Amino acid sequence: MALLLLAAVVVQTTLFGRIRLVTPDLVLLLVIILCLTRIRPEVVLAIAFTSGLMVDLLGPSALGLRALVYTTVAYLGIRTRDRAEIGRVAVALWAGGLTLVGVVLLMLIGTLFGQSSLLGESTLSRVILVPLANLAIAAAVAPMVVRLVDRDKTAFRYP
Repeated sequence: MALLLLAAVVVQTTLFGRIRLVTPDLVLLLVIILCLTRIRPEVVLAIAFTSGLMVDLLGPSALGLRALVYTTVAYLGIRTRDRAEIGRVAVALWAGGLTLVGVVLLMLIGTLFGQSSLLGESTLSRVILVPLANLAIAAAVAPMVVRLVDRDKTAFRYP
């Protein structure tokens, strides 16, 4: 799990930090997918906070901004995970919806602390493209990540 998190943070801050068109938030997506595993909720929240803090330390945003948002999204993910366990499409839609909540919270809180503007030129593209990118990635990799983290070959099987 630590290797997955480290890989997501490195790819997010280096590769996707340079690409501006469609950049999924891999760290947020990993936090969302970890909500579906058998990991205790307290540990998932700690992972969300720690991963957000790592992205804050390596990025240009205010320290603690992503940590707050990732922890909030993880809490919402833990509270709503039973709605996502019915199929691959449901997981993808659930992950896309939670990513949308995370992006909007990041923009709102970032605006309050002077990091970004709600009326910027890339606002609409971030609100639309980041959740869609995370939705597509979640549909492809969520079952594999859950099986890998839970070490259970039969976990999270879809028709």
